[in-house]
Amino acid sequence: MPVFDLSSLVRLLSEQGYRCKAGSMADVMPERRPYFERWLANRDGFVTMQSGNIDYIGIEEVVRMGPFFDVHCMVANDFVADNDDNAHNLLDASPYYKLKNGKATNLGWSGGVLSTYLAKDAGLTQALSQSITREEVKRLKVKAHDYCCIIETGVWDPAGLAAVFPIIDMMATHTRQLLKQVHFGEYVDR
Repeated sequence: MPVFDLSSLVRLLSEQGYRCKAGSMADVMPERRPYFERWLANRDGFVTMQSGNIDYIGIEEVVRMGPFFDVHCMVANDFVADNDDNAHNLLDASPYYKLKNGKATNLGWSGGVLSTYLAKDAGLTQALSQSITREEVKRLKVKAHDYCCIIETGVWDPAGLAAVFPIIDMMATHTRQLLKQVHFGEYVDR
């Protein structure tokens, strides 16, 4: 199976105005590496974002009919925990829609509090409705995990991910805004 072409993804995102580079585990804080390895230490590598609202883009090959890749766009946060039901009630979200003649009808978001923020964004709703037939958009979902919120999708190639990345970045914007408003915990000196 072919390896995901990270250099093409970096080039395509750079052309859109995002600063990014092929990632290295040295880019990840040492205390977060054990938690982030699941998403970033795959054969296909990852991208470290230096602008925008995503911190890392992890790529993982999935064996299906042809080369298919799961994508994990991470928004890091010190207080999010996978075993905290409140984090899931706050951050988990998935789009729902009906298609009629190739057009999205009844488009919205289900899940936690974040889904309300995403549903209120007219620009995001318009972008989703215009590209809802794309496999990359159909597979979008947001989940809380340890020290991050992950926006997941599936893609066939770098061009597919680059095409929907502005939508993912809009979703990450709302995620960051919500996380700034919520009090999860305190920093503790040890």
